[in-house]
Order: sequence, then structure tokens, then C-alpha cells
Amino acid sequence: MQLFSKISVISLVLLASACVVPFEMDVQSEKKYMVIEGTLTDIDTDQTINIHETYNFKKNTYNAPLLNLKVEVRVNDSEIIHLNEKGNGIYALPALFRIHPGNTYQLRIQKPDGTVYESSKEKTTQVPAIDRIFDEFEVTGIKGDFKDLPANYIYLDFKDNPDEKDFYTWTWQLWERQYYCYTNYYDFSCDSECWEILYNKDFNVFSDIYSNGKNTIGKLVSKIPFYSTDGALLELKQQAVSEQVYQYFKLVSEQSQNSGTLVDTPPAAIVGNVRNINDSTEPVAGVFSVASTVKQKYWLDRKNGHGKASPIGILGRMPVPAPNARPYPCIDGPGRTPFKPEGWIY
Repeated sequence: MQLFSKISVISLVLLASACVVPFEMDVQSEKKYMVIEGTLTDIDTDQTINIHETYNFKKNTYNAPLLNLKVEVRVNDSEIIHLNEKGNGIYALPALFRIHPGNTYQLRIQKPDGTVYESSKEKTTQVPAIDRIFDEFEVTGIKGDFKDLPANYIYLDFKDNPDEKDFYTWTWQLWERQYYCYTNYYDFSCDSECWEILYNKDFNVFSDIYSNGKNTIGKLVSKIPFYSTDGALLELKQQAVSEQVYQYFKLVSEQSQNSGTLVDTPPAAIVGNVRNINDSTEPVAGVFSVASTVKQKYWLDRKNGHGKASPIGILGRMPVPAPNARPYPCIDGPGRTPFKPEGWIY
């Protein structure tokens, strides 16, 4: 079976000599494909690029970090910024690096064997501020495999830039109180205060083609499952990206929605804006983007859901407490923390 026998016929606008298309790897093929994950921003945060390979072996998909790469970002075709390898396929820019809307940025990667990859030249506009965030409760807010799940729909207002062609994406991070830190048939309680950290599984995108310069009121940007009747802390990011990156995330969003539920992965890898400069037929998945960013926290009190639906539980179910068992530590990491997040109400 040929690798491209399953290629989707979806095609999108050709931009910057790069086309955003989905592809499915042949489950019999063990060929490896590069995946790029990285967004550079203008806010105070770590600026990193994650580079790894994905491949299939015996019908299972595996990821492996790409090491010993020479990685750099070119600014306005003149300044070259070298990235430092941090391990596990993560390459970091200098601590004080921030993008400036209007400048162009291009990622360049060289493998130890001399193979060179380059992204399209990316630039963005200045993102506008978020004017207001509010939520509404929906009893059947998220489509599930067996039944629809209750959720809080999150909306916001903002004013679009009047003189720019803008493309937006929204992502979120959620802190929920977690009372159980280990599961082995039974659920074992935490030995201290603990918060679960959850992230969006889909991408919300928007183009101002029909609303340039206007106030956008009540834009639905996320659907937060009704995990608990307790309050939770939500952080929303509003980002302005290039049209090419907008098309990429639009396709990711459509594939996620078509695959069933929010926790499903897209059915096909998506070729982004990075290319082998000597072999344009090599598919490179993922995307390199620059994004002017604003973020704002919102206390989701969930009072509008009380008495209307049963919570689904942070574990995806109601806990089964272990009888007479010792508690487990809340280990700090990307998905959990013992430190109270800034903005937590109680």
C-alpha cells in the first residue's frame, strides 16, 4: 500500500509557497515524519519549539524527540537567533526574546546529516484586548460517544483592528480542585491541596473578513465540561496569527469536530508551513507560528449549572475512594500542581 493512498482531497489556499493539507500515514509504513510544534509570542513566557518524529510500528503510532539539531529563527531576513537544545526535542530561544507584530520570522532546522528545513515567513498584527468574558450553561453542551455532556459555554467581546486583516485563535487553560492523586482501581486522596490543570483539545479560529474594525459581541470561544459544581479558574488566550496558520488551525479544528468528541485526536496528521528545502514532497506535520497574544483569567463559578445536570467528574467519572489508605502526594507538573494558582477565589 502506498503511503499517499489515503491522502485527503481537501485542498486549501496556497500561501507563501506552502499548502496546508492533511495526510494519513499508511499503518504498514515505518517511515518517520518530522512534526513541528511551536508558537512565538509577545508576552512574558518561555519561547520554545518542540521537534519530534512520528512513525507507525505494528499499527501503533509512536513519537520520538529529534536531538542534536541546529535550530534558528531569522528575523526580517537579517537577524539570526540561535536556539538552545533543552533535551527531549525542545529548543529554546533566549529568555528575553519576544516577537514584534509586523516583523517577519522564519524557522530554519538542520539535521546532523545536513538536511535543511525552512518554514514560511510568518508575521502577525497586534492582537486587540479582551473587553469582557462571560459564560452560559448548556445541559447538552458537548457531544459525547454515548450521551451529550453538560458544559459551560465561554463567550467574549472584543473590538477588531480597523485597518488590518486579522486572523484569531483562542485556547484555554483550566485549574480544577483535585482531591485524588492516584488511581489503582480505587482512588487515593491527595496529601495536600492540589489542582488539576486541563487544556483545550480543539482550536477555535476566526477571520475578520466580514467584521473588520467592528465590535465582536458574544463570540463563543470554548466549551468547558461540567466537571464539578465547584468553581474553577479559567485562563483564556486570544491570539492574532497569519492567514496560513489560521488555515492550519481551522483544518485541525474541523478534523477534531468531525472525529467525534473533544478528546479525540484528528484522524490525519496535517502538513503545515515547514518544508524540506531540497525535497518538497516530504510531508512535515505541525506548524511554526508567531502570535501576538493577550491572556485573561475568569472565575467560572458554575452556579448557573446547579440543579440542572450532574457533574461528570474531573476523572471523567465519580471517584471511588480507597478505604483506609494512605494519601498520595500532589506532584507538580504540566497537568497538576500543589501551588494555588494566582486568581483562585477560595
